[in-house]
Amino acid sequence: MSLLPPSSPLSLPDFCRTARGAFLTGVTGALALWAGFPNDAVSLPPLALLYPLCLALLGAAAPGRGAALRRGWLCAWAGHVAALYWLTLPVHNVGGLPWPLAVPCALFVSACLSAAGGLFSLAAFQLRQRSALVFLTGLAAVWYSLEWGFAVTAGFPWLPLAGALTAWPIMTQAADCVGAYMVGALWTAATLALCWPGRAPLRRCAGLALALALTGYGAWRLQEFPADAAPSGPDSLSVLFVEGNIDQNLKWTTAFQRHTTEIYLTLTQAGLAERPGEKPLIIWPETALPYDFSRFTLYADAVRGLAAAARTPLLTGVPGFEGSGPTQRVYNRALLIGPDGELLAGYDKEHLVPFGEYVPPWLDWEFLAALLQEVGTYTPGKNAAPLRSGHLALGMLICYEGVFPWLAQERVAKGANILVDISNDGWFGATPAPRQHLYLTALRAVEQGRWILRGTNTGISAVIDSRGRPVVSGGQFRRQWLWGRARLMDGVSPYHRLAPFIPPLGLLLSMATLFAPAIRSTSKHIRLHHAATE
Repeated sequence: MSLLPPSSPLSLPDFCRTARGAFLTGVTGALALWAGFPNDAVSLPPLALLYPLCLALLGAAAPGRGAALRRGWLCAWAGHVAALYWLTLPVHNVGGLPWPLAVPCALFVSACLSAAGGLFSLAAFQLRQRSALVFLTGLAAVWYSLEWGFAVTAGFPWLPLAGALTAWPIMTQAADCVGAYMVGALWTAATLALCWPGRAPLRRCAGLALALALTGYGAWRLQEFPADAAPSGPDSLSVLFVEGNIDQNLKWTTAFQRHTTEIYLTLTQAGLAERPGEKPLIIWPETALPYDFSRFTLYADAVRGLAAAARTPLLTGVPGFEGSGPTQRVYNRALLIGPDGELLAGYDKEHLVPFGEYVPPWLDWEFLAALLQEVGTYTPGKNAAPLRSGHLALGMLICYEGVFPWLAQERVAKGANILVDISNDGWFGATPAPRQHLYLTALRAVEQGRWILRGTNTGISAVIDSRGRPVVSGGQFRRQWLWGRARLMDGVSPYHRLAPFIPPLGLLLSMATLFAPAIRSTSKHIRLHHAATE
């Protein structure tokens, strides 16, 4: 028996229907989104739960569909601009675009992503007269479908609700069963049931029960897998991260290539000397060596010689070149060098960053090409097989590939016993972007039941355990090395098995709740028409 009355629609106080009420609700929602994610002031992750609540209130109280869509979009847009303002920095600092042109770029991206908020408010308007059960269930399904759908189509899923909650791991552990996007949907349902205006003790009990179930499951999983910064045994490994802290504007200059190589060699040797006899996996970040590794043999021999001398594998990011002339293809590549100094395998990044690694054809403007720097347009890779060395099977993710659930899913399906994300967050300077990126990547650890090794150029490098906790993490913006330990894991999580079925179920439930009345009305009209013509 449901705790929610099946026949009574949710009520709203008159204040929510006024212009002042709509304005204050929209401002609250935008501030909640900003404050829930890492920012420059102070962040409190659970505040992000008020964001879908405010969007639903705006939609349900709107006088019409257009107003619901518009109000939701404006609330979402204000929140996205506040949380993603750092998008202006790579366009200005790296691309050289003046501020009057760089700022509109961030506004444009935020405007596109905010369409999801407008559609969610529109769904709340559509469901406002339905029963409490249908309203809450339908909006939870719509929230999931929008987060998943925008991740697939827009290609920049940077502010999912679970991404804010990752800082409090107890709230995201259910991702190992249903995935991060569904965790966001379940917390949305719990928040709406608990906080929607009106006197409805049964509805509030249902919301409290769901919130307690999510939190209780999280507490159980965290207790079952206690945080361990130094796992031991045959299924563990030592890792040495090296951060060169190379200026993005110097990185691709030819004159700086030798110096870059020397920086990484010197830092690595100093790190190894700190723990003599240790045989770690050495991790250098994304495009740590900004040149053709196969052609610059002098530099390449020195790097391979380091791995051979230390008798340990070394993973580094490089640009990969294939072919020549106009048909030459360039890849964002990760190379694994074996303990004998020989190249073992490589991975080419398959999900490229718009503007950083390619310019979309519909925005192929000359001034945006500066963001591509010296390499130009990259080609996406196609092979997601793990990079192997001994008992290691490294599931590779490069840069923001860590925010896409299906990429980590594919790595584990192909046999990865640990995930590795090498990145370069130097584009974004001293902004919240690196912390947001870290938390988004940590969700993949919970979903797949794998530890993640995250090596970066300017920080934050980290070891993330299988429950999404950064058990070891470094600082930012200094040349340094960081030691850590991680555990290799086999087996798959429930979510890994269920992942193919969850999106269609979410979409089906969304469509059923949104369009069931129209379908019933049409069916009734058809039956009456047939009866009248007989």
